[in-house]
Amino acid sequence: MLRVAHVVFDLHGGGMESLVASIARSLAGTEVRCSVITLSGRAGRIGAELAPLLDQFHVLAPMRGVSMVAPVGLVRALRRARPDVVHLHSGAWFKGALAARLAGVSRVVFTEHGRIHHDPWAARQLDRLASWLTDVVIPVSRPLEDYLRDRLGIPAARLWVVENGVDTEAFSPGPPFAGMRERFKLPPDALVIGSVGRLEHVKGYDRLLATFAALKRRGGAGPERWRLVLCGEGSERANLEALADQLGIQESVTFAGWVDATAEVYRCFDVFAVTSRSEGLSISLLEAMACGVAPVVDDVGANREVLGAELAKYCVPDGAWDDFADLTAGLLADPHRRSDVAAKAAARVRERYSLARVVAQYLAIYRGADRRSA
Repeated sequence: MLRVAHVVFDLHGGGMESLVASIARSLAGTEVRCSVITLSGRAGRIGAELAPLLDQFHVLAPMRGVSMVAPVGLVRALRRARPDVVHLHSGAWFKGALAARLAGVSRVVFTEHGRIHHDPWAARQLDRLASWLTDVVIPVSRPLEDYLRDRLGIPAARLWVVENGVDTEAFSPGPPFAGMRERFKLPPDALVIGSVGRLEHVKGYDRLLATFAALKRRGGAGPERWRLVLCGEGSERANLEALADQLGIQESVTFAGWVDATAEVYRCFDVFAVTSRSEGLSISLLEAMACGVAPVVDDVGANREVLGAELAKYCVPDGAWDDFADLTAGLLADPHRRSDVAAKAAARVRERYSLARVVAQYLAIYRGADRRSA
């Protein structure tokens, strides 16, 4: 038996949280026992669903200041979980690594899911300290590997890239679910641009709203059928709703909140848009592509890697919003092109980004492998 404790800040919603849950679900009923510890003070929407499958689930009250150097509560939770491996995730690195060592855990791994670059000096120093308490540091993309090595000085021998993946059986092409379109109050003939993620500044939904407004202003045949659906919650929701109103597109935009049965959500999209200011390797992009949705994305994080050579045209330079709008309009106007791009997107995820590959790599790391022996 191998006991693994995941330490995350929260399990309410988002790509990182979905991946942690997917790993735990995949290992349920095997010889690997997973526990989860959240530091946000709540179980979260995903955590509440996942809890019955876990060996232990601890929700710790958020504490700042002294808890960074004396994480007593986290040490106690780890000792109760008795893990062989502690798997830390973005937002819980230094505190989690220190607590794991104080709790006597022999193997500590950390996954960097994505970050806004140009981190403050103090944050970089804390990450460097955390890296020396960590056996394997796992960036989810090559650009993140480069950043961690070149900017933080983490030795290449302790970096092991594990690209994110999704369950390509649960997320697969299929017919749109009519009930989901009704839930979003979409006309039967609507052509839908969709996105799924946290409504936070880093995700750039203000940029998507502005680009959508520019598309609607073009006139001609088609735009009256175009709709934008944003699925997620976050601190920017009120600002984004106000922006949609200012842009005069509020009647064509749906703020859907967090949604379940996300494969059914993706299948009612015609184009999946990513306009983030920073990304690691987007889980929602992988899920949408796996469901056969044509992507248009900006060139941040691993987006270009995810689309690959065949779909590189649909990854535009960050800030090139006219190009972004042109590509989106072209896909909406041409169902044959849209179908071809969607099929290539689904094939790309099946071939390279399966959840089974991710779990196998993590299991190797949990059991003591490092990049030199992989």
